[in-house]
Amino acid sequence: MKKTAIVIPIYNRLEITKSGLLNIHLALLNVKENTEFSFDIIIVDDGSDDGSAEWIQENYPTVKIFKGDGNLWWTGSVDLGARVAVNELNYDYVLLWNDDTICNANYFEELIKILNQSFYNNKILVSKVLWQDDVNRLFNFGCYFDPKNGKKILNGSNDFDSEKYNKILKVDWSGGMGTLIPKEILKAIDFFDPKNFPQYHGDSDMFLRAKKNGFDTYAIPTLKVYNNRDTSGIKKIRSFKDLKNYFTSNRSNYNFIQNVFFCKRHTVGAGAWINFYKYYLKAFLISLK
Repeated sequence: MKKTAIVIPIYNRLEITKSGLLNIHLALLNVKENTEFSFDIIIVDDGSDDGSAEWIQENYPTVKIFKGDGNLWWTGSVDLGARVAVNELNYDYVLLWNDDTICNANYFEELIKILNQSFYNNKILVSKVLWQDDVNRLFNFGCYFDPKNGKKILNGSNDFDSEKYNKILKVDWSGGMGTLIPKEILKAIDFFDPKNFPQYHGDSDMFLRAKKNGFDTYAIPTLKVYNNRDTSGIKKIRSFKDLKNYFTSNRSNYNFIQNVFFCKRHTVGAGAWINFYKYYLKAFLISLK
């Protein structure tokens, strides 16, 4: 039997965690009797003080919980969960998940159908991600990256889900919602890089390092998950007063040092650096308005 560890990082949002765990628990009931694949949940609680771990242990006693000290962030949390799952507990796959992620009831049945196709052995599989508050509109159906200009492109971003998004696509990367990674790939790339990318880029960096090592990623249209647009990070530049925080916070996609390191690792040529500085000039000008 092939074993999958569903790794979910949490931090101080118990009500959201409750809803997310209920959703995934109900979906897993549909594959409970499957004899080829099994699924277990691993929670990485990065120092919550709202009783999250205690509530989970009481209500879902089979869930494995590992704790951090509040300094893991997203990448450190999934890295810890993935390393424990693969190196210590001998799982065959790691499925990245978020506590605010919602999936269709048949999600795991569809995943098993794909895993039974030999072509997808040793491939990363990513889900079609839609919005929870607009379930027929895409957040993305896989993403692309151009190393020459450094641009990340979210395929289908905010487009209506339609027939053109119902074919399996080879893509470059995706996020941490409904991403299945075989243990062989995680071992080959030495898992995630929380030192350089504690929050943002932790996902895309993993995908791009896997691609450089010869591993492919496919977006699967029948694997549908739904993202909560209200529960992530710093969303936009508001004022010059806040600019320092935007350029230094781990919660900000404008974190300067992390973006420099990402550009050094994954881009080629001057075009990417020109776009890099345009990106920060635009942020600065927005802050002056």
